Amino acid sequence: MEYDFASIEKKWQERWFGEKAFEPKREEKREKFFFTVPYPYVSGNLHVGHGRTYVNGDVIARYKRMAGYNVLWPMAFHITGTPVLGVSSRISDGDAATIELYKNYVGIYEKDAKKIGEIVSSFKEPWNLVKYFSQKLVYDFKRMGFSLDLSRQFTTGDKEYNRFVEWQFKKYKAAGYLVQASYPILYCTKCANAVGEDDIRDGDTDPVELQHFYALKSKFEDGFIISCTLRPETVFGITNAFVNPEAAYSKIAFPIEGDKRRKPRFEYWFVSAQAVEKLRLQGKKFEVVGEHKGDYFVGKDCIEPLGRTIPILPSSFVDPNHASGFVHSVPAHAPYDYIGIEDVKKDEKTLAKYPGLKEKVEAIKPIALIRTPGFGEFPAVEIVERMKIKSIKDKSALDKATAELYKAEYYGGVMLDNCSVFAGSSVEKAKEDVGAWLMRDGLADEFHEISRPAQCRCGGTVLAAIMPEQWFIDFNAKGWKEKSYSCLEDMLIHPEIYRKQFRDVFAWLDKRPCARRRGLGTKLPFDDKWIIESLSDSTLYMAFYIAIKKIREHGITEDKLTPAFFDYVFLGEGSGEPSVPKNVLDDTRADFLYWYPNDLRHTGVSHITNHLSFMIFAHTAVFPREHWPKGISLNEMVISEGTKMSKSKGNVVLLDDVAKNYGADLFRLYMVSSADMAGTLDFRRKDIESARRSVAKFASLCEGMTDAAKRPGKEGDAARWFLSNFEGALKESTQALEELRLRDYVQVSFYRVLNQFEHLQKRASREELDYVAKCVLPKWIRMLAPVMPHLCEELWEKSGGKGFVSVAEWPAVDEKLINEKAQIAEDYVLKAASDAKEIIAMLTRKQPRKIAKITLTVASKAKRDALAKMLESAPSADAITGEDALSLYAAKNFYVLSAAKIRELDEKAVLAQAADFLSKELGAQVAVEKEEDSKSERKEKAMPLKPAITVE
Repeated sequence: MEYDFASIEKKWQERWFGEKAFEPKREEKREKFFFTVPYPYVSGNLHVGHGRTYVNGDVIARYKRMAGYNVLWPMAFHITGTPVLGVSSRISDGDAATIELYKNYVGIYEKDAKKIGEIVSSFKEPWNLVKYFSQKLVYDFKRMGFSLDLSRQFTTGDKEYNRFVEWQFKKYKAAGYLVQASYPILYCTKCANAVGEDDIRDGDTDPVELQHFYALKSKFEDGFIISCTLRPETVFGITNAFVNPEAAYSKIAFPIEGDKRRKPRFEYWFVSAQAVEKLRLQGKKFEVVGEHKGDYFVGKDCIEPLGRTIPILPSSFVDPNHASGFVHSVPAHAPYDYIGIEDVKKDEKTLAKYPGLKEKVEAIKPIALIRTPGFGEFPAVEIVERMKIKSIKDKSALDKATAELYKAEYYGGVMLDNCSVFAGSSVEKAKEDVGAWLMRDGLADEFHEISRPAQCRCGGTVLAAIMPEQWFIDFNAKGWKEKSYSCLEDMLIHPEIYRKQFRDVFAWLDKRPCARRRGLGTKLPFDDKWIIESLSDSTLYMAFYIAIKKIREHGITEDKLTPAFFDYVFLGEGSGEPSVPKNVLDDTRADFLYWYPNDLRHTGVSHITNHLSFMIFAHTAVFPREHWPKGISLNEMVISEGTKMSKSKGNVVLLDDVAKNYGADLFRLYMVSSADMAGTLDFRRKDIESARRSVAKFASLCEGMTDAAKRPGKEGDAARWFLSNFEGALKESTQALEELRLRDYVQVSFYRVLNQFEHLQKRASREELDYVAKCVLPKWIRMLAPVMPHLCEELWEKSGGKGFVSVAEWPAVDEKLINEKAQIAEDYVLKAASDAKEIIAMLTRKQPRKIAKITLTVASKAKRDALAKMLESAPSADAITGEDALSLYAAKNFYVLSAAKIRELDEKAVLAQAADFLSKELGAQVAVEKEEDSKSERKEKAMPLKPAITVE
């Protein structure tokens, strides 16, 4: 029978959500499992990257529900910040690209062109966009079969949620975790606003970080050339400066404070024209007093901070958009600098253009200042030559060389004797000490930059800035990190390899801006000029999922959601909000105490550096230990057809595409089975088509088994083998799900069992197949319900199952059916067949011919006894030192052989019983004989559990 998977999926989605199958109630005597996945941002469609995270989450939630837990998995919608405002603004401004993009988004759900245009036009009002896409995201969630409690929906702009976040931030302030100061931030020049990862295009997948440079001052004319570095300790090796000859540069004047009766004095800086805005945003007060093109500086000299006169060279690698637009050169330790000098030496046209430049370039000699294990005197020269880098244009190789060398020097380098009082210091220590010295003596200033070019979602440029009176969360506040580390160490982190990344993030977390001047969201309750930003208002909301249901159920209005209300409900403090009845407060408090803490939160690894770490800190700031989160599970990103997904490449695969072309269950199976959680998943359409065939095969088999299970059936060797393997697969699958090894679960419960059943069909009689169907069908359907819920619901109903399989009891392993002897015997037959096929293929590859007979010669009793004794007496493979064939066989297969298996298996009897099957499988008559009785020249090749094979 051919299944209409689309109709089946729609049928069961309607029934699940129509009957509220996933809306649990508090059951005091039943163990709960409170599970969450971060809510999506409401500004467009979901893609397969979101799909992977939610599918993995749903498999976990569905398994836990079937395993007997009272499972709560709620969902809400994130709208905080400027992204929604940015979209509305661009649509209001008539931005053609944005309007077309959103017509495409809306066109996924609507077909009438006029209606699509009207809907997109309505997005000029931000809340219309929020309402439309939050509804459509629910539609997408349902189409994927996610077992969500949709009765607890809210948005981060709802008044009730605003009151909750206000309460959270009042707690922060009372604990001393909020500070107001001037501190570097990421800043959008168009919004005139601080921005975070959620506000920046691709900020979640390609994070933008603040970098704190030392701006070195090199004397030039009546001012200073400003060159920026992250490595102040290399100042002792400066040999020259670089400028981009085609770029525009500005001369800026800083007033020097002094006697007001005297003529004003100024300090002059030379920086790129692009650096002027950056410096102003960073609070510098100056006037632009001159302009120059870069070639004005080429060939001239400047005096670097330590007093040495050095030449200024031209180079295209100097980016005027980065930092100050000048670069000082340390060719002994910087691959870019060394190659830049070499390029100038070879550029005859440039050398001829600037008189005296050739002599100055030729006179430059690298200055070694760091000794690093594994490198000689001039590490940059070495690594450039080793990697065969020939030109400044070889950016990829230069980046790699720079990263490798800088890492080696930072962690292993020691400053040489020419480094003044810093000689003998580690580079790690000298970096801090030299930087402090340069700043103290006025030889350097500070300059803040971002780690890559970035744009805000509104279209504005993101730069580093210092905003006065900015509000920050101070993660270094006294005692907070200690509590958060304690929480982390008690948590499940899966995969465990990511625990170190959490620790590293905790270590560097410091002050982080938590509010913006504009955007959607919650106002700071004690300074309403500021809106709490999107990564700061989404850290404690798991608790709000519990409260919102009761808030609505009891009709509690937002004006009654006071700090007293939340103190009582969440902390058990005080007597609660007076205007809310005591029984309502107690009911809401009881719900919280039942469901909290969050047992497991699942999301992508990109959230470790922000949301997940902030979530842990938020809980330790507000809640007592018993309500801190218990676990986090993570999966890696999704790429498409071998490359990173991006709108510019046009390779983003939307969930709508998946739903229409593949259906939910096929997509779910493919996503879970294709990669471990810690592995990147490469979405490939040809692979998902291959999975489609397997799903169809499974559906067909189950359809046949439904009829077969009604017949009496009879047990046999083949049935015992399959049932033993099946119960073993159930045991492995259950363990894999308990340990969150979702790929292993699917590989075993679906693919392995499917392959073994296909073998069973070749080996078993009809009566045995009927017997197996009766034993296996109800268990197999339940085993696969977490990953293919729609199809399994349909099969469950057809096979006579009661209620939803989604809430049926997880199948128990029948240990009595696990029969190691039956498995060993059949696996032995399968291995003999596989070996014979390899030999036949080898013999007929060049000269195809008909194979008439195959003789299987089993090893003699003497060999079996000798090998068994050898295995019993040898502690390891290395202990078997004989050179005879049996000893070599034993050493090679030491860890897969066992003495008991060799003694107990009657190889001849097993192969003889399977002779008819083997004859059909191999396409030739199969004979079985003992080595003692054989006249074959190959009989000596027979080894225990590995018969000699003679092909005629």
